Amino acid sequence: MKRLVYTGVLLLASQLHAFAADPMEETRELLVPDTALVSTVAPSASSRAIADAVENLLANPNSRSHMARLPKREWDSLVAFYAGRDHAPIWMGGDGLAQRTALLVDRLSRADEDGLDPYDYPILPQNTGERSAERVAEAEITLSASAIAYARDARGARIDLARLSKLITPRLDLPDPASVLRDLIGSTNPGDALALYNPQQAGYQLLKSKLVAMREMTASITTSPSVRSPSAVHKPVRTTTAMVAQDPVMPFELIANMERWRWVERDLGDRYIEVNLPEFMVHVVDHGVIVHTTRAIIGHPNTPTPLFSEKMQYLIVNPSWDVPYSIVKKEFLPKLAEDPDYGAKSGYEITQNGDVVTVRQPPGEGNALGFVKFIFPNQHSVYLHDTSNRKLFANIDRAYSHGCVRVDDPFSLASVVLNDPKYTTENLKSLIGKGEQLIRLPQPLPVQLTYFTLVPDEHGDLHHLGDIYGYDQSVEAALGLGQPRSYASLH
Repeated sequence: MKRLVYTGVLLLASQLHAFAADPMEETRELLVPDTALVSTVAPSASSRAIADAVENLLANPNSRSHMARLPKREWDSLVAFYAGRDHAPIWMGGDGLAQRTALLVDRLSRADEDGLDPYDYPILPQNTGERSAERVAEAEITLSASAIAYARDARGARIDLARLSKLITPRLDLPDPASVLRDLIGSTNPGDALALYNPQQAGYQLLKSKLVAMREMTASITTSPSVRSPSAVHKPVRTTTAMVAQDPVMPFELIANMERWRWVERDLGDRYIEVNLPEFMVHVVDHGVIVHTTRAIIGHPNTPTPLFSEKMQYLIVNPSWDVPYSIVKKEFLPKLAEDPDYGAKSGYEITQNGDVVTVRQPPGEGNALGFVKFIFPNQHSVYLHDTSNRKLFANIDRAYSHGCVRVDDPFSLASVVLNDPKYTTENLKSLIGKGEQLIRLPQPLPVQLTYFTLVPDEHGDLHHLGDIYGYDQSVEAALGLGQPRSYASLH
C-alpha cells in the first residue's frame, strides 16, 4: 500500500536546518523510504555471502560517511554488534525476515507522525535491480543504522541542549545501539518496538494525535500564511498567555512541545511533583491523579527557572536565606555603597571576609523564602519556597523570581508532600517562629520542571500558554523547522 510519507508539516521540514554541520562533512544521497522496496531487494546471494559482505562493508572506514547518520561511538557499537553474531544479517537474506523487515521499514517511513523527519532515517538503496551480496549488505547496515538513529532521536538527542540553554539540563535516557538492535530482534513487531522509544505519556500522545490529524487534513499545511518562519526571527519572541490565548495551534508548535516531552523522565514513579513553567502551576500527582495544585511564581525571563528533574529530600520550616552571590553583587552591593546601614535596616546579616561579602536573612515573616523551603538538591541551586510577597499570585502571568519557584499556600503543599498524619497543615503552621525545623520526606519525591506551551482542557482541546522564555522558537530553530537543511552535530 502506497502512502504519502512526506505530506503535512514535514514537507517543509524536509528542508530542515539544525544547529551544526553534517557530522560526516559531506552530503549523503537520500534513500527514499518505501515499504515496497523490501521485496525487491530479496537477495539472490546466500546468507553466508551476505554475512561476508557485511563484514567487509563494516571494515571499510569510508562506509559510515555515506551509509548512516551515526557518530563514531554508535558506529563502533554497530560494528561490534555484527561482529558478535559473525556478521549474520538480521533484516535481509533469511526465510521469514521479509515481513519483520517490512514492519520496521513502515515505522521508519512514518517517523513524521512523531514529529521526526523520515529523511533522517534512510531505509534501502534506490537501485533495487542489483541483488548482489554487497548491495544487500548495504541495505542491511543502512536499515540497522537508521533504527539506531531513530531510537536515539526519539529519546531526545536531536538538539544539543547545552547550546540551546545552560539552564536546560534533563537526564536523557539515550539507548545503547546494540541494545536497540537486540530489542528489535526480540520483538514480534520491530516497528512497534521502535515506536516505544518515543514518549508514552498521555500528554505526548495527545500532541501526536493532533499533529497526525493536522497533517491528514491537508497535503501541505506549511503553505498557510499564518505559519511562523523561525528563520525570519533573529531573536526568539517571548509571549504571555494573554497575547497568545486565542491563537490557533500551529504544527511547528506541536513538534516543539513533542520534542520537550523527550526531555521528561520516562518513569517518575507513582508520586511526583510537576511544575509546568508556562502554566505557573505546581501539581502533585499520585498514581496518575493530580491530588494537589497550587499557583507558582517562576523565574523572570532574564533569570529563567531551569528545566530538569531531581528528587525532593526534605523541607525546612522557618528557613533562613543565604542570599546568592549573584544577587549580592547585583543588588546589595550598590545599595550598601549608597547606605552602609542598609543591611541592618532591612534585617539582613552582612559578613565581609576580605573582598567577599555574604548576606544572610534570618527566619521571620519578612524572609524572602517565607515560612517553608522545599529542597531537591541540584546543580542550579533552585528550590520551591514560600514568599513574603503573596500579592503577585493574583496575576495571570507570574514570572518574577530570580530562578526559584515560589508557591502559594506552602503549608498545604508541605502536608501533601510529607503525606503523614502528624504533619497536617495546622500542625506545620504551629512551627512558625520556633527556629529552623528540618523535616525529611519519608521517601524522596521526584520533582520535574517542564515547559509546555500547549496544554489540554478536560475535553482534550489544546490551549496556548505564553512562551515566556522564547523556547518554542528556539526549539523550532534548533530542529531546523522552516530552514534550509543540514544535519545536527553528534558527539
